[in-house]
Amino acid sequence: MPDKDALSTFDFSKVGGSGLFVKFEAGKPLTLRVLTVDPIVSQVEYESDSGEITLTTKFSFIVYNFTDSKAQILSASPSIAKKIGELHVDSDFGANIRKIDIKITPTGEKLMRRYDVQVLPSARDLTNEQIKECSAIDLPAKVQGDRMSFYDPNKLSGHDLAKAKADELRGGEKEDVVIEDISDEPVNLDDIPF
Repeated sequence: MPDKDALSTFDFSKVGGSGLFVKFEAGKPLTLRVLTVDPIVSQVEYESDSGEITLTTKFSFIVYNFTDSKAQILSASPSIAKKIGELHVDSDFGANIRKIDIKITPTGEKLMRRYDVQVLPSARDLTNEQIKECSAIDLPAKVQGDRMSFYDPNKLSGHDLAKAKADELRGGEKEDVVIEDISDEPVNLDDIPF
């Protein structure tokens, strides 16, 4: 059986956007329809090389990605989620995020990455096929966390609870006990039972 030479004809540019989660590239805007009004909030801890632990909060929404023509999960930073929330209640845009299309344009790389979120002047109609594709995503099965309606940002994370417990244990240690019945006489080491 002759080998197929798929490697020479494969379009690698389509691989980056083929996953379940929205991926951003600097300078490449994405047009999305957000369909989740009770996103899942998750907190992920990252440990740096120096041992410092950073807690990152993400808000996950089911979206239809018009740019890549597929249903996906948008794992958004608090700033993007806040903007989505503002648009959702803005009466100028119909006070319903599910009825407007947004364009998110990333700029910069890594720590310098910024996202510009804009409302498009007109919303596209979602087809039945697109709606079915979005409905097929089981968000709680794909993303660990709590629904926003149950999320309490004042509640300590697992890392914070462990740190608080360790601090409590360190602070809660008994003070050194001063033994007053020991004389100043020399101690014979042979008298010690161990």
